[in-house]
Amino acid sequence: MPQENNYNLSITAEELQTATQALQTFVNTLRPHLANLTADSRRELPKLGPRTLDFVLKAREYASLNPELAPVFLSTELFDADLAGLETLNTLQRTLQPIAEAIDDSILLAGSEAYQAALIYYRGVKTAADSNQPSAKTIRDDLSARFPNTRRANNNETGATIEEEGSTLA
Repeated sequence: MPQENNYNLSITAEELQTATQALQTFVNTLRPHLANLTADSRRELPKLGPRTLDFVLKAREYASLNPELAPVFLSTELFDADLAGLETLNTLQRTLQPIAEAIDDSILLAGSEAYQAALIYYRGVKTAADSNQPSAKTIRDDLSARFPNTRRANNNETGATIEEEGSTLA
């Protein structure tokens, strides 16, 4: 099986430095304004999905049109501030999401190709070890630790060693 090369990152040190500095500026600008929740806090909070957002927007509109129905402890100013913040954060997320997904895709592709290259090398080392080439058995044994379900058995007819890789390749 030939080695695939569908992706090859070619970014200069200067481009990486520029991007890193821009991201650091972005993080430094937003960090003071963002929340960090614990896993428990995230689970306990009511969630705002598309249908719930529609409810929230209708409720705010009704509160505007019928302020006499709002409880005295409801601050419409804070309500409006939360909605404005939500809109700003959604805009930032929509801007970042495509690049974050592209980075995730690129990591997946580069990692997959590197893993495939390692498997090609490993198969070559196994073949070399079966041919008693120097150092091959040591390398094969070290690399085979990646496959804990691999079993080695002697083939009764030829006396050759057979390796079967388990299903834990991920």
